[in-house]
Amino acid sequence: MIVEGLGNVTFVNGVLRIETLMVQGDGQVGPSGSIEIPGNLVGDVINALVTTTQGISNKINEDSPNDDSGKETSKSNDKSKSKKKKK
Repeated sequence: MIVEGLGNVTFVNGVLRIETLMVQGDGQVGPSGSIEIPGNLVGDVINALVTTTQGISNKINEDSPNDDSGKETSKSNDKSKSKKKKK
């Protein structure tokens, strides 16, 4: 199941139900499934999702070749090269 958006969210009979949405082949948004979480576990599940997505985001940023530290290194190397050329 892919989740590209959220539809109706209800809390009935102690269960949180979240309709998940996706972009279909015709470009229209439609349902892709649902997530059902028992009410007593909603907080734990949401906290776990937040923690894991932050970890994934941090990992992506570390692995990105376009991070700021790489740009600074390139600039320093460029300055070093230009100084050497002036001599």
